[in-house]
Amino acid sequence: MQKERRKLFDWRLIRIPRAWVRFLLVLFIVVSLLSGLVIAVKLKADEVPFLARVGGILGIYHSALEVSDDSQGSVIESRSAKLIFVKGNVTVKSKQELRFRRAKRGRILHEGDSIRTYSGGYAEVTFDDGNRLMIKPDSYVVIRAMKQNRFTKIKKSSINLQQSDVEATIRRPKVAGSEFVIVTPTAHATISEAKVAIRVTKEKESRMKVFKGTVALQVGTDKVEITENQSVTISHDSRVEEIKDLPPPPVLDHPENLAEFFFKSLNGMKTVLKWRPVPKNVKYRLQVALDPFFTDFVIVRTGLSEPGVVIQGLKSGIYYWRVNTITSEGREGDFSDYRVFKVTIDKTPPFIRLDDIILLKVAGTLKAQVSGETEAKALVTINGTGVHPDKMGRFKYMLSGIQPDAVVRIVAEDSVGNRKVLKKRIEVR
Repeated sequence: MQKERRKLFDWRLIRIPRAWVRFLLVLFIVVSLLSGLVIAVKLKADEVPFLARVGGILGIYHSALEVSDDSQGSVIESRSAKLIFVKGNVTVKSKQELRFRRAKRGRILHEGDSIRTYSGGYAEVTFDDGNRLMIKPDSYVVIRAMKQNRFTKIKKSSINLQQSDVEATIRRPKVAGSEFVIVTPTAHATISEAKVAIRVTKEKESRMKVFKGTVALQVGTDKVEITENQSVTISHDSRVEEIKDLPPPPVLDHPENLAEFFFKSLNGMKTVLKWRPVPKNVKYRLQVALDPFFTDFVIVRTGLSEPGVVIQGLKSGIYYWRVNTITSEGREGDFSDYRVFKVTIDKTPPFIRLDDIILLKVAGTLKAQVSGETEAKALVTINGTGVHPDKMGRFKYMLSGIQPDAVVRIVAEDSVGNRKVLKKRIEVR
């Protein structure tokens, strides 16, 4: 008979004290809650102040405008901007450099970089979220912060203005909670979506205009909201002056955008620029420039009473134009969206390329088919009779009653009056 094998170890004999069971259960719950709290802080701390405070106490959260010492483990990552336009005397300095260097278009900008423009100098900066900053002459701008929460994708940008004259176009953020902050010596402007112009004078006076959107302005302990087509001035001692209304921008009417004008000579160059009148007692300022940044002006006319003006004497080229309004108190509103037109001084007559003339005899009458090609939109006459070319400039005409050694006279005339005459003898054999 086979002996029953004795078990070396019987799990049923194990007895776990109830106190240990309770301890392990509580430990599991605490660890789960802490893990959930850490995840919530990382995902929602930028939106929920309570989570931000808890995360700060635990050392697992930093404000989007703080610089992290551990770039690998931090929730916050740095961003960059780019100089897309530079004209005149513009210099740039990174926070590691001691000297300013000449700025070049395409330079990548980081936190702590400074941009300085001198007389006649312009620069435009575009941020990775589409926001744009136009820096005008005699300005000093410091990029204070460009941060992004790598989990929530909330972006925070901040710039400091010393003596400056800038325009900023801030787009609606794709992620709620993102913002753009402009700091002057006397004010702190928080922008989510707006178009603004800010000027800081030598006396540290801040002048702000809001053309579109809304800006939350903090001056000391006071908070002010500036809305569309409003302006405000903050004195050097942080006093907020009266908020004033700005006139709206005009709407351009004529010519249509991308219009092209042809003239035979510079003296004959003349056209009319029109815009819709603004229903207020205002004057108009017209600017015509060679660039879309309006830094290279060819025409500037201020104090115009009528919503239109005749311009003349422009050379061949591409021109950009816009108009703004000025109240009787001198308050200037935003410029209209610009339009583009092209001027061509054309002294060259249209070409005529003639095909072989085809002779036909129909019912005893000799006929000739004359065909060819000329400049598109040119007017064509054959022996004094008007012929209408197609869109490509091709034309065809049948002449009747052809006599021996007859001469065909083809004339092509372009829109400005340049004429080309071609004579062709018809040889009848």
